[in-house]
Amino acid sequence: MDIQNLRYLVKIEQIGSINRAAQSLYVSQSTLSRILKEVEAQTGISIFRRTNKGVIPTNDGALFLGKVKKVLADMEELDSQFFSCQKTAEINLLVATQRCSVVVSAFVDYYNQNCGDAKLLNLVLQEEPTENILRLVANRVCHLGILHTTNEREADFLQMCRKLGVESHLLDESPVCVQVRCGHPLAGQVSIGSKALEAYPHVTYSDEDITKINYCSDIFQYNQNVVEKRIIVQDRGTLLQVIGGTDGYYLGCDWSRYNLGVTQKIQYIPLSDTNLTIKTFWIQREGYAPALPEQSFIELLRQSFRIPDESVHQ
Repeated sequence: MDIQNLRYLVKIEQIGSINRAAQSLYVSQSTLSRILKEVEAQTGISIFRRTNKGVIPTNDGALFLGKVKKVLADMEELDSQFFSCQKTAEINLLVATQRCSVVVSAFVDYYNQNCGDAKLLNLVLQEEPTENILRLVANRVCHLGILHTTNEREADFLQMCRKLGVESHLLDESPVCVQVRCGHPLAGQVSIGSKALEAYPHVTYSDEDITKINYCSDIFQYNQNVVEKRIIVQDRGTLLQVIGGTDGYYLGCDWSRYNLGVTQKIQYIPLSDTNLTIKTFWIQREGYAPALPEQSFIELLRQSFRIPDESVHQ
């Protein structure tokens, strides 16, 4: 019997809700329900019964969970006495992401808060196109992925996640904004329509993948109807410099909602004639139990995006 699964059952008992326990454990509700059914099948007992307020242990379940907690307490004592030095000495965190300043900020915060005593440190923040991120996570190359799609492409994105055995967790939803420098001729407007963009070059990345699950598909499909001028760049730093030094513009999320120094010289103006929104998700393999470094990073992401209640899709 998997020790991690036993910890999950104790968490359900502590919280009294499978859904809230799943959120606390950074797994989907369906994954946690499946684990509960598997343990019940192995033990031959019903561990919880449902009430109008959540779930509580059955008589057999209370007896079982009591013994489980004794076993876990003994394991934690053993771990603390003999393995704690090894645990604090090594930290591994492998993240694949699309270009996103909030993710970079959370990654820096993670390092500053958690890595001071690490003797062995392996932190990877790998910027990739959408489908690469999905496959890196599905194939266990990276523990976590962060990527964007639009409200119109969300169904295709979720279908791809299910196909690859990946579960997705909503972090943020932002209107599509025109990003321009503070001294830009369009700066200061409450909103901007597509007609007003025709006179200015669209700054974009050279490798933004145009696929049915990437938010760029929707934005580009919209913008190709109006744009005749383009400036192509390869990285976020160059893009910010080009926007800051020219009359070019970029279409993307509204990062002004977050405390990011890189956004101070840029204005984020809603695009008025589109219903598109950009949705940001973090993903992991279905049924994967995030290790402590990943849990800490996910919590920093949620705090950075200011998401009080998580939505989980499968």
